[in-house]
Amino acid sequence: MWHCPLCQHPLSQQGKTWRCEHRHSFDEAKSGYLNLLPVQHKNSKQPGDDKTMLNARRCFHDGEGYLPLMQLITSHIIQHTQSAQWPVFNLYDAGCGEGSYLGVIQHALKAADIEAVAWGSDIAKHAVDIAAKRFKSCHFAVASSTRLPVADQSLQTVLQVFAPGHAAEYARVIAEGGLCIMVDPGPNHLWEIKQAIYDAPRQHEDKDVVMPGFDLVAKDALSFPINFSNAAMRQALMEMTPYYWRLPQDKAQSLVDADFAVTADFVIRVFKRQ
Repeated sequence: MWHCPLCQHPLSQQGKTWRCEHRHSFDEAKSGYLNLLPVQHKNSKQPGDDKTMLNARRCFHDGEGYLPLMQLITSHIIQHTQSAQWPVFNLYDAGCGEGSYLGVIQHALKAADIEAVAWGSDIAKHAVDIAAKRFKSCHFAVASSTRLPVADQSLQTVLQVFAPGHAAEYARVIAEGGLCIMVDPGPNHLWEIKQAIYDAPRQHEDKDVVMPGFDLVAKDALSFPINFSNAAMRQALMEMTPYYWRLPQDKAQSLVDADFAVTADFVIRVFKRQ
């Protein structure tokens, strides 16, 4: 499945090492992931989200803060792929972060009798390390979403959740009849936090998305109150957003300590490969 990021030829596994026919080799990390992000493709020394934000995201998802979103994504996959006759169902999360979406959705699909082989990549090395340690049934790699290390038309569903994407790359890797599911913040996402921080908060804009070679088969708006099971989960939500880090420490902590409702609001688009 994995392809060499240097020459785009398939990688074959030999123990803990993966090699292509041109003898480029990549060793698995102790947690099981591959680093397929060549240094020349990095835009900084440590690209992607930092450890604090990633650990906060893991804590928040452990509390099932966005579970309704994960359930809706799963239902779309089931609805649009159950009748398809693919020998293998490859599910890929492009920008997988700490792996929660991929792990939860793979488990939910299995409960619906859909055996998905789950793959994920992220540009942040620490994110992929966390994911690989937690979700042992999934395959993870450090890689750029603009250069996915997989073969042409090898994926049946690609997820892009709050992450940058590349339409031409999705057109390359998604098989005929396969799906690309994109999730973006809705107009009122985390609106109460914005109101507490800014004098004149602005709603998220719902911009049109163009995907050449794909049909838009569904577009949903999903909004729900976030249920905080404990104070740590509330703090985790704050720390995984950019708003928290723009505040003085005392004001940031006052937001964590305040007891107010927070709205999750999403726009979900499902594109099908022509």
